[in-house]
Amino acid sequence: MSIMLCVGALAFYKDGPPPNMTGGFGAETCRMCHTGNPLNAPGGSLRIVGLPERYSPGARYAVTVMLNREGLYIGGFQLASRTRDGDPAGSWRVQDDRAKAAGAWVQHTLRGSRAQMDGENRWQVEWTAPNPAAGEIVFNAAANASNDDVSALGDFIYTSELRVSAP
Repeated sequence: MSIMLCVGALAFYKDGPPPNMTGGFGAETCRMCHTGNPLNAPGGSLRIVGLPERYSPGARYAVTVMLNREGLYIGGFQLASRTRDGDPAGSWRVQDDRAKAAGAWVQHTLRGSRAQMDGENRWQVEWTAPNPAAGEIVFNAAANASNDDVSALGDFIYTSELRVSAP
């Protein structure tokens, strides 16, 4: 991706990143455009909570994506669920207008980018497990803890991977 496209991303991707930016399966992350800090720098975190160790085929799970970093004023995320082969697994449903399903991914919206409290942003979504079971499911997420200075510099990008076993 060119620098020009990354600069343009500030204007065009406020409602969520382009597809496949979770960092999983060799994909890029938000660091493609947001530079200046190391990936998963100390002082912040990205967590995916609410998933069981083993899923039940067709079951629905309330999932919370939690991004934390001092100085975070806006922040976004993208989360995907895939089989070990990288194929989409299960489906996403959003709980409010802070997130949207975008094909095989779920991600923040413009409204959802505003931190609910200084230093923290959370999104609640629902994942429905594949039915029939599809083996181990890999969840990859990437998120941007932004300082809201209207530039791609000074932001902190975090990634997380979670694996859920088949029944």
